Parts: sequence; C-alpha cells; structure tokens
Amino acid sequence: MLTPVGPLPPGVYWRRRLSVIAVLVLVILLVWFVFFRGSADDGGDATPTPAPTPTQTTPPAPTPTVTPTPSPTRSDDLCLDQDILVEASSELPIYPVGSTPTLSLTIINIGTVECRRNVGPGANELRIELQGQVLWSSDDCNPSDASDIISLTRGDEFTTQLMWDGRTSAAGCPSDQPLVEAGEYTVVGRNGTIESLPTAIRLE
Repeated sequence: MLTPVGPLPPGVYWRRRLSVIAVLVLVILLVWFVFFRGSADDGGDATPTPAPTPTQTTPPAPTPTVTPTPSPTRSDDLCLDQDILVEASSELPIYPVGSTPTLSLTIINIGTVECRRNVGPGANELRIELQGQVLWSSDDCNPSDASDIISLTRGDEFTTQLMWDGRTSAAGCPSDQPLVEAGEYTVVGRNGTIESLPTAIRLE
C-alpha cells in the first residue's frame, strides 16, 4: 500500500497523497475550531455575578423609663428639732419710735426627709430684746395654745407675720406699757424649743 502503483512516476502519486492528507487535516482543524472553540467561548468567559451581601440592621436601643423617686419620710412622720431652722426678721431695719414694725418668723425644713411640724401660734413666739433682756413678747398679748401641723418637704419653709405696737409687754398684756425708746435692739424667734439667731432692728 505504501508503494505507488501506476504509469506515472512515484513522486507524482506521493504529492497527490500529501495533498489529500493536507486537505483532510485542514477540514478536521476547521471542524474542531467551529464546534469546540465556539462552545468554549460561549461558556468559559462568563463571569459569575457575586451574590449581594445581606445588610444587618441593628435594632434601636430601648429608651429607659425614669421612675420618679418619692420623697423619703420618717417612720414617725414628725420633724426632729435638728431638722428645723428658725429665722426672725423685721420688714425694715430702721423704724421711728412709736411706729408698728412688721416682724416675721420663718420655719425651714433643713433635714433630709419630709416631715410634719407644728407651726401654730401655740408653738411660735417673737421677741424684742435688748442685750438678752426681753422687752416685748408676742406670747404676752397673744397667749394661744392653737396648733397647726403641716408637712414640710426638704427645703420647704413656713412664714408668719405680726405687727409689734412698739411698746414693751408683760404677762396679761396691760395697756399702759411704755413705748420702747430709740436704740439698737434685736428680733428673736422661736418654734417649739428651737430659737433663731438675733436680727438687728433700730428705733430712731
């Protein structure tokens, strides 16, 4: 089969064989290129689309509820003397002799808890003094045992006022008491057993 047979020279037959083989090789390459290369182009270059990353949503923090703290109270509900501050004053620092100065008594809760205190006339007193000597007392002309118990929260205050007639006083409130002369005096207040610091008042 390998030796050419025919009237022509062997070289002619070999060239014909080589030409046929070359044509067959080209046909095979063309078929491979069309079918196999095309299939590779269709599926090989596709780039997969990445899946979206899920977004995590953080729920809002709950708003804390503020509960008001009730005012503390004592078990017996009564103010101790150490919880009370008493202040006494006059409306003006200077008055004419024979006038009627307005005096004030203030009771303040300086403790740490709400408590009750008797602030009635029977527990209160205002005095005019000269170097510790009592010249006038509200108890002489207003002898009352009336009570008035009120609740005072921390920092609360109660104030009462009265008019002093500018005269000295005595038990039973006699009407012939003399006028207090010009000079420097002090106003002192009391609630229960708690007394205020003296406050200056001057008569001219």
